Amino acid sequence: MTFNLIETSIDLGKPVRLYLFERGLLRWGYCTADRNVTYASQLYRTLQISDNNIRQSGEPSADAFEVTVPAGIEVAELYRGIGPSSDIILTVRDMHYGDTEAIIGYVGAIQTVQFPAEDRAVIVCNSDAISLNQIGLRLTWGRGCPHVLYERGCYVNRDLYKVESSIQSMNGVRISNGAFAGYSDGWFNGGYVEWAVGTAQYDRRAIESHTNSDLVLLGGTQGLALAMDVTAFPGCDRIIQTCHDKFGNVENYGGQPHQPGKNPFDSSPIF
Repeated sequence: MTFNLIETSIDLGKPVRLYLFERGLLRWGYCTADRNVTYASQLYRTLQISDNNIRQSGEPSADAFEVTVPAGIEVAELYRGIGPSSDIILTVRDMHYGDTEAIIGYVGAIQTVQFPAEDRAVIVCNSDAISLNQIGLRLTWGRGCPHVLYERGCYVNRDLYKVESSIQSMNGVRISNGAFAGYSDGWFNGGYVEWAVGTAQYDRRAIESHTNSDLVLLGGTQGLALAMDVTAFPGCDRIIQTCHDKFGNVENYGGQPHQPGKNPFDSSPIF
């Protein structure tokens, strides 16, 4: 029997809502049923879970989808302190227990997780529609380079500059390894460190400053541990001299270093 037939029937309905959180190959499934449910080979564990209902008012920022869960579940724990560096996608499906058809009702990404009580967490998600409200073209005419280092437009191969090491010491703010001392102070400023979190997924933390063998991380060292393997990537201040001397990438420099300082279109008279 199809979902619509059961949904519109008088007494056949046994509604169950499925929540699937995905981060790459990592998946966490939960359901509102009183027992575990398997759908499309994915196990959805029974959980005391609820939401504020799916809303489509036409204003994406006002349609935030809030899921209330026990505070100790895996997804919520990831957001205690510094959250993951990549998005976690939520897909919500509605079905009836015993049926094989589940209808997708919502797709979005976790924006934040709130902990209003010791035993409760509220996962706040935004739908994909909210991305349409973001600024479109980001490239502007200026002296500095607008490209993201190692990404499209820059084209620097990050594997040529990575430094693989481990954490020899840490104090909650910085990590240290003798390998970093082999580079001049500031070499890693504005870069990031990366480490594996399982199932081909990685977390990143920006590097605020580099001195000798120390890297000060933006957001601290939460999620890191002594002897953990990390990979550090140097940063860029987006001026043409650094692009030339550090990366040899002037041909892809996106700025205009010789841009005149005076605007020819301002109100100052020419004569």
